[in-house]
Amino acid sequence: MLRFAFLVLIGAMLLGGCGGDEVGSTTTRAPSTTTTVMAGGQTPLEAATAWLDALSIGRYPAADVMVVEEQFVLLLAVESFSPELYDNLVTGGISPDVSRTFWESFVAGVRGFTGADITEVDVVGERRFEAYGRQFAEVEAMSPRGDLTIIARQESNGQWFVDLLATFGPSFAPLFNPWVERLPGEVSDPLEALARQRPSLEVARDRAEGTPGDQAGTELVLLLEQLPG
Repeated sequence: MLRFAFLVLIGAMLLGGCGGDEVGSTTTRAPSTTTTVMAGGQTPLEAATAWLDALSIGRYPAADVMVVEEQFVLLLAVESFSPELYDNLVTGGISPDVSRTFWESFVAGVRGFTGADITEVDVVGERRFEAYGRQFAEVEAMSPRGDLTIIARQESNGQWFVDLLATFGPSFAPLFNPWVERLPGEVSDPLEALARQRPSLEVARDRAEGTPGDQAGTELVLLLEQLPG
């Protein structure tokens, strides 16, 4: 069973930061009630709220469909350094056991870093921006231990999804770099999938700039340099 031990690092990437290359950003405050949509949200607020709600009650299949699907598959596969696992996830789908292991580790990582339970995180507002040809939003959230930032991305169907790479890219880049380096030359699908996520990785790199230490940004730059296109 996959361990996803790297998820203990993700808490740091929830704090602060802003998207790069902004055009016409707008800010919206959270409504008093939010409707959960099972495949993305009609707004960034709705997507982030539905995702957090699903995690808080252990409804992991509902959390699965609130994130960018291709990114989720890449993150599930990266720790094993196995192209075969990536292919299995693409062709066979994500099993409930793998999903549960990932999200349980994720929730534990947030709790370990922030000292707050995922159930204590409240979404309060959004700020949309355009970056690298895509529509993103910073979703502001609060917990008893401090403010949080979640990045959402709008897909071609108009729905918004939590963008795991834009939000947590600096934590994942140290794993993706050796994975990309070890991929056999004849294996291209995982690399092409990662390249399609370049806009999100660019946003993650921009958010890492100015944070204490520069290793996270350096790892992201190295990863972007390895991607085709």
